[in-house]
Amino acid sequence: MIQARDPLQTHSRTLFLALGLLRKLFKQASVGPHRRNEIGHAIESIGIGSLPIISIATGFTGLVMTSEIAWHMDFALSNVSMIPGFTGQFVLRELGIAVPALLLVSKVGASMTAELASMKITEQLDAFKLLKIDVVSYHIFPRWVACILSTVCLTLISITITLLIAMITAVTKYHFNSQEYLNTLGQFISSIDLICAITKAAVFGMLIPPIASAYGLRCEGGAQGVGQATTDAVVTATLAVITVDFILTAIFSALL
Repeated sequence: MIQARDPLQTHSRTLFLALGLLRKLFKQASVGPHRRNEIGHAIESIGIGSLPIISIATGFTGLVMTSEIAWHMDFALSNVSMIPGFTGQFVLRELGIAVPALLLVSKVGASMTAELASMKITEQLDAFKLLKIDVVSYHIFPRWVACILSTVCLTLISITITLLIAMITAVTKYHFNSQEYLNTLGQFISSIDLICAITKAAVFGMLIPPIASAYGLRCEGGAQGVGQATTDAVVTATLAVITVDFILTAIFSALL
C-alpha cells in the first residue's frame, strides 16, 4: 500500500538537491573523467534522443502559429504584412522555449524519476550507501549537467525550426518574399531576445532533474509507487516550468 507523501518534504528535498548540484558544479574535483563520460552519455540520451519529437512538435507549431496569426491579422486589420515580426517575437520569447521544456519534462523528467524510483524499491540506492557512493555525485549530477546543455541546444534548434517552418508557410501560403520576411523579422528581434531565450532554457534545464530526482528518491510502495512518483514529478515539473517562465518573462519585460 502506498503511504501518503508530505509535499513539503518533497519540495524541501528538491531545494536541497538543487543547492547541492549547484555547489558541485563549482567543484572541479567532483567531475572526474568517468563522470565526464557519463555526462556525454546523458547528453546523447537527453539531447539527441529528444531531438526527433521536439523537431516534429516545433515544426507543426510554426505552421499552426503562422496560420493563426495571419487569420487574426487579416480579420482585424485586413493586412498580414506584420506576420514575421509577431511570429519572431512570440517564438523567441515564449513558444520556442516553453514547448521544448515541457516536452523534456514529460520525456526526460519522467524517465529520471522512474529510474531512481526503481533503484529505490529494488534497494540499489541502499547498496550505494553501503559502498559509500554519493548518489547525487554519481548518478544525478551528470544528468543535471547534461540536461542544462541539452535544453539550451534543443531550444536553439527549436527556435530555428519553428522560424524556418513559419517562413516557408508565409512564403507559400501568404505570398511573402523570403528576403522580405527575413528583413521584417530582423527589425523585430535582436540579440537580447536570443540571450533571454538561452537564459530561460538554462533555468528550465536546471529545474527538471532536481524535481524528478526528489520524487524518485522518495518513492514508496513498489511498482504502483513508481507510477505515482513519476506522475507527481511530471505534474510538479510542468507547474514549475510554467511558473518560472512567468517570473522570468516579467523580469525581462521590466529590465528591457
